[in-house]
Amino acid sequence: MRRALSFSGALLATTMFLSPAALAQEADTADTPDAAASTPDDVVVVRGQYIPEPQRQTAQVASFITPEDLTRSGDSNAAIALTRLSGLSIVGGRFAYVRGLGDRYSAALLNGSPLPSPEPLRRTVPLDLFPSDVLDTISVQKTYSSNYPAEFGGGLIDLRTLRLPAEGFLNVSVGTSYNTYTTQNTGIYHYGSDWDWTGWDNGLREVPRVLRGYLQGSQPLSSRTDAEIEAAGESLLNSPISVIQSGDLRPNSSFGIDGGDAWYVGDLEVGFVAAAGYSQDWETQRARRQFVLGDIIGNDFTTTETSLNVTVNGLASLSASTDNHEVQATTFYVHTTSKETQIDTGRDFNAQGATGLVWDESSGWYERELAMFQLSGEHTFGDLELRWRGATAQASRDAPYQRSLRRFIDANGDILYSVANNYSIAFSDLTDDITSFGGEAVYTINWQDGRQLELMVGGDTSSTDRSFNFTALRFAGGNSLPDDVQRARPDYLFSPDNIDPNRFVLQEIATPNDSYAASLDVDALFAQANIDITSFIRATIGVRYEDATETVQTFDRFGNLGAGSLLENDYLLPAATLTWNFADDLQLRLGYSETIARPQFRELARSAFFDPESERLYRGNSGLVDSTIRNYDARLEYYLGRDQFITVAGFYKQLEDPIEEVQFSTSTFVFETTFINSPEATVQGVELEYRTYFQMPLDIEWFQDRDWRFSVNYTFTDSEVQAGANDQVFDPITGSLRPASLYNLDGSQLQGTSENIVNAQFGWETDVEQLTLLLNWVDDRILQRGLTQPGAELPDVIEAPGIQLDLNYRRDFEIDGQSFTVQAGARNLLDEDHREFQINPTIGETEFNTYERGRTFQVSLTAHF
Repeated sequence: MRRALSFSGALLATTMFLSPAALAQEADTADTPDAAASTPDDVVVVRGQYIPEPQRQTAQVASFITPEDLTRSGDSNAAIALTRLSGLSIVGGRFAYVRGLGDRYSAALLNGSPLPSPEPLRRTVPLDLFPSDVLDTISVQKTYSSNYPAEFGGGLIDLRTLRLPAEGFLNVSVGTSYNTYTTQNTGIYHYGSDWDWTGWDNGLREVPRVLRGYLQGSQPLSSRTDAEIEAAGESLLNSPISVIQSGDLRPNSSFGIDGGDAWYVGDLEVGFVAAAGYSQDWETQRARRQFVLGDIIGNDFTTTETSLNVTVNGLASLSASTDNHEVQATTFYVHTTSKETQIDTGRDFNAQGATGLVWDESSGWYERELAMFQLSGEHTFGDLELRWRGATAQASRDAPYQRSLRRFIDANGDILYSVANNYSIAFSDLTDDITSFGGEAVYTINWQDGRQLELMVGGDTSSTDRSFNFTALRFAGGNSLPDDVQRARPDYLFSPDNIDPNRFVLQEIATPNDSYAASLDVDALFAQANIDITSFIRATIGVRYEDATETVQTFDRFGNLGAGSLLENDYLLPAATLTWNFADDLQLRLGYSETIARPQFRELARSAFFDPESERLYRGNSGLVDSTIRNYDARLEYYLGRDQFITVAGFYKQLEDPIEEVQFSTSTFVFETTFINSPEATVQGVELEYRTYFQMPLDIEWFQDRDWRFSVNYTFTDSEVQAGANDQVFDPITGSLRPASLYNLDGSQLQGTSENIVNAQFGWETDVEQLTLLLNWVDDRILQRGLTQPGAELPDVIEAPGIQLDLNYRRDFEIDGQSFTVQAGARNLLDEDHREFQINPTIGETEFNTYERGRTFQVSLTAHF
């Protein structure tokens, strides 16, 4: 199917652009506003002298995090660092929402190349995987340009790693942190193996050899003999995984090393940069989880979960350059593991037994891995510049030996295995492979008065392949067990003595939608022109042609096929921006573009997926289609001095077929989460930002010796889903089109958007120290839309991120000529909780997933060699 967005908006925007966009030019003038008054007559003062280098180089509405910003904020990874930028919020500490739009409307690149995601529920890579130590800069482009992938709605996040060092360096750091809610307090855990602290499993959690042999064949497990099935069941006896313990949790720790150098080999300058790090931290959550349907709280749980999170990362970059040529090779690797142990207690509407009280326990091991190799080059031949890049990357998520056991609490408070078929074990793995190539040729024509015309043509291609494999097992049987067996701890309950045809029998649970294979192939060509219309007006006009094929097919291990999806579309997408530097250090940017958002693999696959973090069951919708977006942007920028400015921005977006996450009830108090295309939506808003340096108006030496800094940004976003009387929605439950009026969509807020976002920083710095107080506030947003069915109202799930107040201090010092840096920080000083809730008109507010986060205090010491 061919789909092309109209050029009408682009033509309108281009007409508007005849009053245009700013070329900021560098000047060797003083940094103070009074400098012009004392400038000699033969010195030319160039307009826009205070516009910083990143803003000077781009014609787009964009925000930047520089190395200085990363140092000042003390943020440990890219996800936390991005919370400091206007219009950005981070969900779950990992995924960026730009201008209130979900992560599906953002794209993440590493040195210009796309990255696969090791998360089944996300298209973009989790940004907490990138430690700040390996990053040079982070840019967030909020207006679209044709040289970037077409999947763009809120913004594009480009992570740039360390490159050629100015001089040789070597840093070694060690750190620790303490959380008031977790550290030295009682948590729950399973022992696992002696290797767990490394983040790698030593084979303890692999599918046992006996069972693996049976599952590799084409016959179901049930076709085996009783003796073989018994042997397979007994092979799953694994006390280090199945026995939950409790104890005090130790402080967190981290280690890191990074270094680099540059040297000449004849006329060739060679640079090498490398970094490696390790961190581990414990986290305990004690959550209240209530589930509402109609006017009844059917499920009411208290959940205790403790996880050990381990991250190992490494980066190596080798570059070689001459005056006109540069080639760079970059290897990046990160491995993160969460070892999770959880106990849920409370009332379940569907629980068997006299009391309705259950005791659920589970344990899991979740390894995420991302490895990437990129080769890139830049070559200059006079006025012609050639840039190219190629990358191969693999992301994986391995979840072996996910176990879940339900027991029941009787009237005496005893925990009993009194109802059969309530012990399950699952194995799953996901692998994404992506290969990408791209490049562009840029030809510069120099006009009179120093103006330029820059013509760019290029293309890129990427191929992503995903495989998701899932195996589900359970122990059937267990009715009428003796009292002592019912009370036994899990490894004794499911011991070899009890695994036999008369008591517990291992069963394989297979459906045609268990596993899936998916692919996305994208080919694109683009052309773009940067035009200096005058010395102070620049226009960027481009068009991108993108052709894509996306497939998803579910299956079981016997080769039986389930649901499948095929999306074939091509688009012709215009983009134009205008920058007008119409007064001293004052410029206006205008932008228009047309972009898309594709369904993610997980959203299309009909496979069931249980998210252990939220305890929600997800199932895709094979009827989803692409979303199309029209973007309108404007921003006024006033630069007061170097790194001092005021900006005012407005944006408006029209989304056709936006994809939203919805929750529905498959039966009474049995819920699933899926996805729908709402008919259309609009998103509009305003961004305000102010940054300044100043001197304290106090005649005290301590205050006068410091440069004081203040910055604040505010984003207001108004979103609305529109569903007319004749609009229809593809219903994932019935697999048919149904009137949109049944879903109560019209006039509602777009799922995932926050109305208000505030970021503020206040602090001081000298040549040897910095102190910064950081505040972040994100307004409530719809986390999941409630899909109401007649007679069973299911409220929206609302997330309240709340206020985050942090403090960071950094000081350089020397001991016997050796340089050191000490850094201390405090996170969540206001002790804000994580809160997700629902609002029922009769019951009021109920806690869907609410827990304390505690305050975190951290300190690190770095030695510089």
